[in-house]
Amino acid sequence: MNGADKPVTPSGTEDTPATPGWVEDSLDTILASLPLAAEKLAPFRASYLDCLAGCGRAADLDSAHDACRQGFLRALKDSLGLNAEAARTLEQQLEQLELSISSDI
Repeated sequence: MNGADKPVTPSGTEDTPATPGWVEDSLDTILASLPLAAEKLAPFRASYLDCLAGCGRAADLDSAHDACRQGFLRALKDSLGLNAEAARTLEQQLEQLELSISSDI
């Protein structure tokens, strides 16, 4: 088989479900409003997206999303010094994003 003949692997599988395609763009829009450099946010963004993708296996999606969000917020506060006001706003935006994901899955 040459490269053109290889089957396309879906972005999510039963073991590692993907988040809906629009999630990354929505997250990028949310993160762009933060007073933090995008290059510093990149590894935290990737971890958060990985966590969200793994939520598809969770029995309680809301609880799983809460864990992703809290871990992401804690990392941004502890590692990048995100201030309390920006953290509150970000948490509200992420909650809305996660509600949208839950309704789309």
